[in-house]
Amino acid sequence: MQAPEPARRSLWDEPVDVVCARWQASHGLRSGQARDGLKALHQALWGARMPWDAALQAAPRAVRAALQADGISAALPALALREAVVADDQTTRMLWQTHDGQLVETVIIPSEGGAAAGRTTVCVSSQVGCGRGCSFCETGRLGLVRNLRPSEIVGQLWHAIGRWAQARAEGLHSAPPITNVVFMGMGEPLDNLEHVLTAISLMTHDWLEGLSAKRVTVSTVGVARRIPAFVQRTRAHLALSLNAPDDERRARIMPAGRRDDLATLKATLQQTLATAPGGPRDVLVEYVVFDGFNDSLDDADLLRAWLDGLPTRLNLIPANPGPDPTLRTPADAAVRRFQRHLLDRGVRAMVRWPHGRGVGGACGQLAGGARGARI
Repeated sequence: MQAPEPARRSLWDEPVDVVCARWQASHGLRSGQARDGLKALHQALWGARMPWDAALQAAPRAVRAALQADGISAALPALALREAVVADDQTTRMLWQTHDGQLVETVIIPSEGGAAAGRTTVCVSSQVGCGRGCSFCETGRLGLVRNLRPSEIVGQLWHAIGRWAQARAEGLHSAPPITNVVFMGMGEPLDNLEHVLTAISLMTHDWLEGLSAKRVTVSTVGVARRIPAFVQRTRAHLALSLNAPDDERRARIMPAGRRDDLATLKATLQQTLATAPGGPRDVLVEYVVFDGFNDSLDDADLLRAWLDGLPTRLNLIPANPGPDPTLRTPADAAVRRFQRHLLDRGVRAMVRWPHGRGVGGACGQLAGGARGARI
C-alpha cells in the first residue's frame, strides 16, 4: 500500500495578519514590505489564479525568503477532484480526496431565482466525517476522522469559484457568480472552531475573496459552550440546527441534545447575541421537518414558544432520504401548512426546498467516505 503524501505547510493555514507579524518579527521585513509583498502574492494566487510557482517568481525576493524560512511550500494543500455531479437545477456536488486519502464534499447551490436572484452559495465541509451522530445524517454514520485544516476549507471555496466561473464562461449555466458560503457540509464546525475561524478570516479578507462576513453562515448542532467564543470572534452568521420542539425527541435524533437541552441553548443564545460585538445579533434556526415526527400544528406551537424571546429567523427544511427509514420526507403540503401556521402567529418562517437531492448533495446526504468504494 502506497504511503500517503505528507501534508505541505500551506499559506492559507494562518490569518494574514499573523503571517505579516511573523515576517516582521522573525524575518527582518519592514511593515510595509511584509504587507505589500504578501498582498501581491495573495492577489496573484487568488485574483489572477496563478500557479504557486509562477506566483513565487513574481513575488519579491524577500517574500520568497520568508516563505522558505517558514517552510511554506504551497498556497493550498492537495485536493484532488474525484467526482463532480450536476443536478437538473445546476446544484453541483464535488467529492475531493485530501493529501492523506480522506474524502470530503462541497456543494455549489444556485438560488431558486437564477441570475435574477443574484446569489450562488458554496456549502463547505469543516471535518472529515462527523462525531455528532445525528440519526438523519449520512455523514454522522462515518464518525469523526479528523478536522480539516483552514487551507483545506478555504481550498474548497477556491476550487468551487474556479469551476463555477469556467462553467459560466462555457455557457453551461446562467446562475450568478459565487457570493455566499455556508458551513453546512460534513462535520460540526464548532468542534473545529479555531480552524473554522481562521478560514472565515481568510475568505473575508480583501486580499483573497473579500466576502462580507454577512454572507458567511456557520451551522451548529448546538455546542453551547462554544457559541459565545464564535459570536465574540467573528461577524459571520450563526445557524442552529434544532429539528425538534422538545428535548425528548431532539435527543432521540441528535445526541448533542443529551448534553445541551433546549433551555440551555436558548439561555446561551439570549445572553450571547444580546452582548455581541458591534451590537445585538440574531440567529438562524434550522428545523428539518420529518413526516409524522415533528410536523403537527401542536409541534409548530411548541416551536413558536421556544423561539419567543429570541431574535431569530426560521428555515424549515423538508427532510431528505437518509440512513434512518423511520424519518421520512414530508409532503410539500404538510410543510406549507406548518409554515402558514407559524406565519399567522408572527414567526418569520421560510421553507428551504431541497437542492441537489437527486445527486446526493442535499441537507443530510453528504458522506464522502461512503462513496469511496465506487470512486
